[in-house]
Amino acid sequence: MSSTADIIHAKIYDAIVEQRLPPGTKLGEESLCEIFGVSRTLIRRVLQRLANEHMVESRPYRGACVARPSAEEAREVFEARRALEAHVIDRVAGGLTPTDTGRLRRHVAAEREAHAAGDRRRLIRRSGEFHLLLAELAGNRSIARFLRELVSRTSLIIAVYEAPGEFCCSFGDHAEIIEALVSGRAQVADRAMRAHLLSIEQRLRLDRLPERTVDLQEVLAAGRRSSRLASRRARAADVLAPGE
Repeated sequence: MSSTADIIHAKIYDAIVEQRLPPGTKLGEESLCEIFGVSRTLIRRVLQRLANEHMVESRPYRGACVARPSAEEAREVFEARRALEAHVIDRVAGGLTPTDTGRLRRHVAAEREAHAAGDRRRLIRRSGEFHLLLAELAGNRSIARFLRELVSRTSLIIAVYEAPGEFCCSFGDHAEIIEALVSGRAQVADRAMRAHLLSIEQRLRLDRLPERTVDLQEVLAAGRRSSRLASRRARAADVLAPGE
């Protein structure tokens, strides 16, 4: 069972990745305590975990906020992704089982559905998860963990620098990559992945730093009930098993 801290972490993390909490959003401890109905100590632990994941910045005397990557950081992230995902492609090419192929194709179908429905939030999440699914199929947990961090940071970068009206990750490119992998054409798949990531980077406007504010209560309040329920369950578990 997930702890209260895990649930709150997931609520904030998902809101950042799905761009509901834009870079620069202040994450006041007092506000978060009120939203989730928990102690300041627990909130600080969650914020520190998010900071370790490069999702949140802790500013001296000003508190925490959603991280705002610089243009230089953006370029570094894409450079790292091209190198890492080339290795993923190399490990996966020619080794996909029918089950693996089915998972990948169903995932791209879900991306298409999200796009057709105009569900930008779901499309953002699905697009990032495609790359994480490939890393999972590559069978290296360390690579999958590193890529998860890079994909999350990419969401922040896109939130800051994406041109109005654009969406950077193409499910059409994903489908092309899958077909190259299924047929064992590793070099074709590698070129397609590199071109895909380069295309995302090139559509960003790295000279822009827009400001957008949101209501923290409105974005995160949905997590309050579930986190309180988790707290009650955790306390009940402590009563039943006090020696653990």
